[in-house]
Amino acid sequence: MDPLLDDDQKSYQHTLRKFFESHWAEEHLRSDMDSAAPDRDVWRRLAAELGAAGLNIPEEYGGSGDASFESLLVAEEIGRALYSGPYLGTVVLAANAIVLSGDSAIAAELLPGIAAGESTATLAVIDHGRDRSEAPAPEATLNGDGWTITGEARRVIDGVDADHLLVEASTTAGPSLFLLEGSRVERTAVESLDPTRRLATVVLDGAPARLIGDEGQAGKVLAALKPILSLSLAAEAVGGSERAVRDTVEYVKVRHQFGRPIGSFQAVKHRCAEMQVRLEGSRAGIRHAGTVLVDGGEDLDLLSSVVKVFATRSYFRTAAEMIQLHGGIGFTWEHSAHLHFKRAKFLEILGGTHTELRSSIADVVLADGI
Repeated sequence: MDPLLDDDQKSYQHTLRKFFESHWAEEHLRSDMDSAAPDRDVWRRLAAELGAAGLNIPEEYGGSGDASFESLLVAEEIGRALYSGPYLGTVVLAANAIVLSGDSAIAAELLPGIAAGESTATLAVIDHGRDRSEAPAPEATLNGDGWTITGEARRVIDGVDADHLLVEASTTAGPSLFLLEGSRVERTAVESLDPTRRLATVVLDGAPARLIGDEGQAGKVLAALKPILSLSLAAEAVGGSERAVRDTVEYVKVRHQFGRPIGSFQAVKHRCAEMQVRLEGSRAGIRHAGTVLVDGGEDLDLLSSVVKVFATRSYFRTAAEMIQLHGGIGFTWEHSAHLHFKRAKFLEILGGTHTELRSSIADVVLADGI
């Protein structure tokens, strides 16, 4: 087990791993990928039995309080198992956004169900890179009957199936967060780069909505949410990398060529060693970042960007090596290597590309005169 974890954390990670091994084998994953609707039973058990959905939800709303470090362990095991459930949309995005907004009424209404695994949610944010010729981003209007939103939100994680939709929309006071009331909302599934993750386009045509927090507050909430998202994605990458390294090392021990295991060839040994070195660096980074997330003491925005870039890039390189070292079987649909490859690229892009994050890192470093 990981020497950077204490006994309680090791026990929790071990329990999470056993849970996924028992309830999320590869055949279950592939069945869920081919299904029109996601499997909710595993999610409900993960939330109810292991408390995975309520780790960052305050106790008064049915959660465990601030267990940020443990939430990264959940994300890590999700990455290792290639779990496709609603953790990212429901917990990392929606639940954290509600908590950060400080809206006690919305929190009391939604968070207990989320913590218990009884309901799911997601968050759609404004795509600032959209082409002007395309449908406009969501805009909110206040009238006598309350708020209504018109526009289009794209690439919404779990957008088709989530019970509750949170949306960032523009108002006269600036970007604000809203909870959609359900009518005049069209959800359409779209193809995802990562087939284990469901994405949707959400079209709003005067959809009724309720303001979350204060008007114009979305920028502040999303800025606080960004490092949490980055570290969760980095933790997923660490878990995925660990699984890819393990499966690859096991394979090169049994695959024979020229009468001997290919793992005995020096070139293959070197590549496996490099995969392990990248994994250890990523794991050390996420452990340190988890400690800072809980205790503070460093610039979390800068640290989370650095860790996310390193961990997701390392995972992508390791997944590519996994395909090559598995030879012909690694290129087939039947093997899990391509699922790791696509998950790794998805994690790279989500929450800011490497180019965007490196630019923000450079801005901070250069501003400090280093």
